[in-house]
Amino acid sequence: MTMAEANNTAIVPVEDVGDVENLPKAENDDTGGDDNEGDEDATTVENKKCCSTFRFGGNVDAQGYALVTVARGGIIMSNIFLSTAFISLASDSAGCPADTDADECENKVYGFRPSSLITMIAVVSGVLSACLLPVIGAVMDYTPHRRKAGICSALFLTAVQGLQIWLDESTWFPMAIFQALNAFVYMVQVMTVYAYLPDIGRATGPKRMTWYSAIFTMIQFSSQVAFLIINIALRLALGLGEVTAAQVSQGISVVWLCVTFIPAWRKMPHVEALQKKPENKNLLVIGFSQNWKTAKGINRYYGSGLRWFLLAVVFAEAGANAFTVVSVTFMVEVLGMDGNQVGIVFLITLLSTIPGSKLGEIISQKTCPITSWKINLVTFSLITVAGVFVLTGEERQTIIYVFGILWGLMLGWFYPLQNVVFTMSLPKGHDSELSGFYTYCRSILTWLPPLIFTVMNESGLHMKWGLLSLVIFLFIGLVFLQLMAPWEEVLQEAKDKDKMAMFVRMVSQINLNLEIENEGKIADE
Repeated sequence: MTMAEANNTAIVPVEDVGDVENLPKAENDDTGGDDNEGDEDATTVENKKCCSTFRFGGNVDAQGYALVTVARGGIIMSNIFLSTAFISLASDSAGCPADTDADECENKVYGFRPSSLITMIAVVSGVLSACLLPVIGAVMDYTPHRRKAGICSALFLTAVQGLQIWLDESTWFPMAIFQALNAFVYMVQVMTVYAYLPDIGRATGPKRMTWYSAIFTMIQFSSQVAFLIINIALRLALGLGEVTAAQVSQGISVVWLCVTFIPAWRKMPHVEALQKKPENKNLLVIGFSQNWKTAKGINRYYGSGLRWFLLAVVFAEAGANAFTVVSVTFMVEVLGMDGNQVGIVFLITLLSTIPGSKLGEIISQKTCPITSWKINLVTFSLITVAGVFVLTGEERQTIIYVFGILWGLMLGWFYPLQNVVFTMSLPKGHDSELSGFYTYCRSILTWLPPLIFTVMNESGLHMKWGLLSLVIFLFIGLVFLQLMAPWEEVLQEAKDKDKMAMFVRMVSQINLNLEIENEGKIADE
């Protein structure tokens, strides 16, 4: 889990996607009142409107979801301080002095370089996600255990965050293993809570849901900024070292999760199975077979638009998601930065995503969302290439803050735009199915860029080449976007008759006929 996920906000296909300024205002559903209250103090009225907004019109599912976004913000940001502590402890265990560059120390611990630890954690969690998320998706659809999965994953996350308070030179390696598992369980939590979004959307309507999505994004953004500021301020005020700062951060995170996860999952309702589980199939087979059917349907009936877009997502998302993982290691090992400096860079980057989102909106209006995303990928790649050759050592530390602004602009442009393209190219009637498939496309290849970085680092290549390798994934995503049909055709394709539903029914009927035929043969024997 990385800061890139901070911009990876909830995706709810809606009918009306407009500018932020034109989003419908949340109505005051639960405040009551009549026309005689017009003389009420203006400040009081404004406060009531604000409180009503964050009560989400009394929708407890939306309230629970908002609390989970706060929890996720704390988890994501705590990883920054934890990562720098892991690198420091691994370097000490390998016998690499703190003032030694990663390229100058070839010592290894547990068979790898200390500078490979964070990316190796990302590889393990990415592989687990790619292999097991389809099964989790099947649990969401074919069993009544959605809420249990959310509660169990929340408990696991909180427990591991608490366990990591005891991070030190003797426990760092098992803590790193727990961190890899924690990153996977975090994705389980995300997928579980995302499963509630269609229900929230149906209960509130598309216009209200668009507004709620904006509020969810604002809440998570604010929680991440608040968590970062609290931890940076404590570290500066108390003069904490790398390990102590990580321990304090994990302690704050545990309190943060307890006050958010507990009320959140109390609000989330029990949900019965959405589909009946076939008697002769287990959840492992169902999860992957459903993704396979969906992929075949998209390839056959939405090949000019949605197919190329999802392929672009697979690669571009992998590159962007790995960027924040790799950048932590790069800043610590190449630029010699400590956890506080890294935290400040991420804070600057996070704040820069706000104008980045607006920039993407403006360019999309002047061109189209597909063209805007192409421009984003090209610009993102060029900035990264420039960073590779400019940020060469500790003497260039101050320049990283400028690149933090630039990369923040790109990430703020990247994610909302990607979500808009998906929302607008989504065939009507396949919201839940394709939203789950979209989530899987965004996670299926996240392990590959960190693996490439790790292999290059272990081979003795300078880390700048590992950072540069991320551009390859952005470029491949750009190639697939080039293959997409013009934006008007993509929109029309999404509005056409639901061919995919007919395809799914046809495949299901064929499978049913085969099962009946096999049962007949067995009976004859």
